[in-house]
Amino acid sequence: MRLKSLKLSGFKSFANPTTFTFKHDVTAIVGPNGCGKSNVIDAIRWVLGETSAKQLRGGAMSDVIFAGVEGRAGKSLASVELTFEHTQDESTGIRHALNLYHELTLRRQVTKEGKSDYYINGQKVRRRDVVDVFLGTGLGARSYAVIEQGMIGRIVDSSPMQLREFIEEAAGVSRYQARRAETEKQLNETKDNLARLNDLQGELKKQHKTLIRQAESAKKYQALNDELFELNKNDLLKRIFEAWQYLETKKQDKDKSAQILHELEQAVNKAKKELDVHSAKLAEANWLKDDARDNYHNARMKEQTAEHNYYSLNQEIASCEDKIARLTELKAQSEASIVENQKSIDEIDKELGQISPDVTERALKLTALQEELTQAQGAFNTAKQQVGELTQKKSDLENTHKLATAQKNRLLMSHERVTKKYQELINKHENKEQNHDKEQDEIKTLTSNIATLNLAIDELSDDDGRQVFDEKSRQVKALQDELSALEKRHASMMGEYDTLHKLVHKPKHAPSAHDDSADNSGADGVVADTKSGVDGIAMSQLDSLKDSIKLTRDGEKHADVLDKFLGFWLDARVMGDGRDFSLLPLINHLSTATHDGKHSHDDKKDKKKDGKKAKHKGDTSGLSAHERLPSMVLYTAPNFRQSSDKLIPLTALIKSPTLALWQGVYLLDVDTQTLDEQGFDELVTAWADELAQGVLILTKTGWIIGSFGVMHVSALGQGGQGQGMLGERAEHAKRLDELEERLGQIESELDDKQRSLKAMMSELDVLRVAQEERHAKHSELTHSLHESKAKLVKLEHQISQDKLIWENFNSQKISLSDELSELDGELRLMDDEIGRSMTALDEHLPILQVAQNTLNVLSVSVDELSGKVRQMTQDRQELTLKQTTLTQNKAHATRLLELSHENVAKADAETKKLIAQSVAMSERLPVLEDAFKQAKAETAELKVQSEEHEAVAKTLVIMQGKLQENLTDAHAKFAAAQASIANAHADVAVGESRLADLGEQMLGMNEQFNLPSTLADFRASTPVFADNSSRIEHIKADIEKLGAVNLAAAAELAELEERVSPLDEQVADITDSMKKLQDAIRAIDDKTKQLFLGMLKAVNDEMNALFAKVFGGGQASLTLIDDESLPKADKWRAGLVLMAQPKGKKNSRLAVLSGGEKTLTALSLIFAIFKQHPAPFCVLDEVDAPLDDANVGRFTSLIHELSDSVQFIFISHNKLAMQAAHELKGITMPTAGISSLVTVNLEEAEKYLEPRE
Repeated sequence: MRLKSLKLSGFKSFANPTTFTFKHDVTAIVGPNGCGKSNVIDAIRWVLGETSAKQLRGGAMSDVIFAGVEGRAGKSLASVELTFEHTQDESTGIRHALNLYHELTLRRQVTKEGKSDYYINGQKVRRRDVVDVFLGTGLGARSYAVIEQGMIGRIVDSSPMQLREFIEEAAGVSRYQARRAETEKQLNETKDNLARLNDLQGELKKQHKTLIRQAESAKKYQALNDELFELNKNDLLKRIFEAWQYLETKKQDKDKSAQILHELEQAVNKAKKELDVHSAKLAEANWLKDDARDNYHNARMKEQTAEHNYYSLNQEIASCEDKIARLTELKAQSEASIVENQKSIDEIDKELGQISPDVTERALKLTALQEELTQAQGAFNTAKQQVGELTQKKSDLENTHKLATAQKNRLLMSHERVTKKYQELINKHENKEQNHDKEQDEIKTLTSNIATLNLAIDELSDDDGRQVFDEKSRQVKALQDELSALEKRHASMMGEYDTLHKLVHKPKHAPSAHDDSADNSGADGVVADTKSGVDGIAMSQLDSLKDSIKLTRDGEKHADVLDKFLGFWLDARVMGDGRDFSLLPLINHLSTATHDGKHSHDDKKDKKKDGKKAKHKGDTSGLSAHERLPSMVLYTAPNFRQSSDKLIPLTALIKSPTLALWQGVYLLDVDTQTLDEQGFDELVTAWADELAQGVLILTKTGWIIGSFGVMHVSALGQGGQGQGMLGERAEHAKRLDELEERLGQIESELDDKQRSLKAMMSELDVLRVAQEERHAKHSELTHSLHESKAKLVKLEHQISQDKLIWENFNSQKISLSDELSELDGELRLMDDEIGRSMTALDEHLPILQVAQNTLNVLSVSVDELSGKVRQMTQDRQELTLKQTTLTQNKAHATRLLELSHENVAKADAETKKLIAQSVAMSERLPVLEDAFKQAKAETAELKVQSEEHEAVAKTLVIMQGKLQENLTDAHAKFAAAQASIANAHADVAVGESRLADLGEQMLGMNEQFNLPSTLADFRASTPVFADNSSRIEHIKADIEKLGAVNLAAAAELAELEERVSPLDEQVADITDSMKKLQDAIRAIDDKTKQLFLGMLKAVNDEMNALFAKVFGGGQASLTLIDDESLPKADKWRAGLVLMAQPKGKKNSRLAVLSGGEKTLTALSLIFAIFKQHPAPFCVLDEVDAPLDDANVGRFTSLIHELSDSVQFIFISHNKLAMQAAHELKGITMPTAGISSLVTVNLEEAEKYLEPRE
């Protein structure tokens, strides 16, 4: 199985539908940053079922939809489709019910609302189905087959369980895990069912025990309840008797209360009568008061009325006069209207008399015309129906003819098309034959050109020029290496030379503050201090002896002896050459040291020298050095006769500075170690006696001999501090001379080689130009060769295609000929059909014409009659309308005439009435004025009477209050008596009700009970009842102890026993099913363990080999962690830990590895998994980013090694990685925010870029 194509539409930056086809084993996706390369990886992970928007670099799932850019609207739907081929392959195919064909298409789409749908081969499925389809293939949203950007480095930091998931997927365990999960789910459901059955069984058993107990309690309860019933019945009869006694008592109390109430009622009536009498008086007084007040108010009202009537009458008289004037004017208008309306009525009557006869006449004519029109329409409809039938038949015939004609036309067109196709096929074949000849000629020409180009390329490919150029390049490189080595040696020697030169040729002493107090102890006789007056020269400006002393060649031979002797003066300052400094201070110092017994040669010498004293022959400072030597030294010294040349003065050993100090000292150039002890003692004794004061002889072994005797230089207080300085300086000077000589040789050699290199570089440039020209010519010829070969391949392919076309030509020709024959036959049939339809149509047309003529005649007749009827109807309607209008106008005029007459009559009557009223009111006006004056006088008199009656009424009110209090007391007593009798009545009613209730209760317990007869028995004789209360309470207590009693327990117990037996069978069946499921899970676990551990071992072995290959050594492994929470049998279920130890490094944590090391480790793991369980394809997103060129080469070699079994798709910016791909998919963004695809086949491109081997 392999990936065939990837289609994106509206997904992220891929706004336009884009299809990636993967025809090669290794495909690289390239492009600049931000152009949408990683969106391809996101699309693959998304279509495989990724549900986390964060994993897709988004905030919500709708973010994968193209959001739009400037000038381009966003999409409402995003879709991604993967197409796999060879899915039915036995080894790498998909084993699932949805995989029905050799190709499988997986598509996912999402809308703006976030609704996501999956389709497999066009069939809508669930996400779970997508996951199930790819179980065990290594593919998934987060499997090891899709490595996103940055993920390769995180793999080594993955958790133990994440690493385990990689191995499980590679081992194909996921399919078994899915089966195990389903089986475990069934097992859990079975356990739940068994638990429910066990619960139900336990519950039923509990119910069985409970029901047995409840049945016994019910039986006991029934016996107690029967006894309680009898006792309650007797008790109820006793309560009836007590209720009857209570009722009789309350009836007697009611009668007594009724007698008391009657007496109180008489008292209340008496008080009420007294109050009524007084109230009558008060009422009379109030009446008189009210009457007087009413009279006063009435008089006041009469006064106001009289005043009002007087003034109102004046106003009414004025109003009557106005109304009379208006009525007179209205009467005149109505009389004019009467004349005008009467005239209109006369005119209308005259016109109506003229119209009425015409209306009657036209109505008769209209009736006759309508009857004639009805007859004509009947005949017309009959004819019309006949014409319709004939027209329909004609239409059918015409349609048949048209259909036949259309079919014929279609057949003609098909015939023409097939004929044209046939002719085109013939013409095309003729053209192909001509083209074939041309192509054959062109092939010959191209073959000849290719042979010519190959010869030219072979000539240019001559390796002689290249070998000369390479040889010259190697010579230049070797000479450059030699120059570089010489320059390094020269630089090294120059460094050494500068160091030695500074040591040998020290610079002049620079003055400093602390040098003024330089220590000159031990050199008092050599240099003078500033107090001695040395021409004012400061001590700090003088060189020390060790800085300025230089030895001759002979002196350098004896530098070690001079070092020991001159150490006494090396730190002293030199004041100038020729200074006559004597050795006296040193000699005195040596004499003192000798007299103190220090630094003697040995004990034996000290004993021999006891009693001897140094002899001084006077002052010899003015003598020359040779003169100061005793004769014994020159002539009589033991073993040194005639050997004065062995004594070398220091002036011959020290080149500078020239000091008198050197003139008194000699070096004995003889090895005194060859003398025996006696000879050395004799020599010392002789010289000590003969040597002049101020003369010293040095030996090579460090002994100083003088007139004072003999002592070793080590006895000098400061004699050893400069030891080795002169010898070291001599060696430095010697080395400095050697370096100067060697540096001169090297510089000369460098000059020679540089000149040679310059000449060789010139020759190399000439050769390089020639080589480049030859290479350019070679490239041009190679390009021409590739073009010719491409044309040749194209022509050969075209010829093969033409052969196929020629093979199909005959079959197509035969097929077209057969089709033309069939079309000719069908055309003949259509011509016959068209002829028949035309004959029938010609026969039918005369009949239809006759019927249409008849219909036209009838139509004209009907139209004429309809026109007459319409005109007559219109004329009649106009006359009728005019008659109706005139009649309405006459009625309106008549009504107006009547109204005018009525208005005149009313105006006359109203005017007369108003005149009479006005006269009468004028007559009443004086009377009303007198009445107004009289009413005013009566009002004043009645006001006085009202006030007198009001005073009498107030006195009677006070007396009535006292009587009212007496009546209230009586009423209170009466009310109390009424309440008492009401209570008595209530008690009697309660007693009667209680007696009735008890009687009903007894009737419920005993249907034979009769309450009246029982009460009669009670009246006849008083019964005696036993006290059963204690027994009743005891029974109730027993019943209460029983608690709630289930009276249906016996029936429920029988039903329960019928339900328990089937449950036992179900429990046995479920237990057996559980055992089978557990066995299946154990089998799956065993298989899973076997596959997992086997894959872990294989991946470990392969990863270790790959790790050593990419790192050049080292080791890596995946190991199970020791999870203490897991039992021993399940230790293999623990997570995995990745260990890596690159070559030359200690085993350390992966976190401290570099980014490149982490990447190589992760790639070793991923590729090891792919070697054991190849997924259909592997997608890598910039995994080579942390790698250098060498490691990128190792990475690409691994890809090529696995590309036979795995299809690789990777994203990279690295040119070396791109070169490893067979095909490049370029992602560009010509429009901002919208990605587009460019594809380049590298194998085809190489034909035009590089020559074939």
